[in-house]
Amino acid sequence: MTVLLGVREQDGKYNDRDRIMQIAYTGYLNSLCKGCGLPHSMVRGDENVGRIEIRDDAICHGCAAFESARNDTGRTTYPGQIMYSVDTYAD
Repeated sequence: MTVLLGVREQDGKYNDRDRIMQIAYTGYLNSLCKGCGLPHSMVRGDENVGRIEIRDDAICHGCAAFESARNDTGRTTYPGQIMYSVDTYAD
């Protein structure tokens, strides 16, 4: 059982499976480009020139909400305030 998958209660201790999963996940995150989020194997190297294109035919409504809040000059903000998204349909 593992804490990382939410299968067992968090007792403050990681078991060997938790550690292996954390190492694997960290390795996976390190294999992604920090800018575009795609794997290094797809975006680096001369063999990948021209492989990736950008499309702008989709709108992320979560990002739109964040941008609207950031650009709202009448909005009161506080040091350390964190914005987070909430699914209003979940209620």
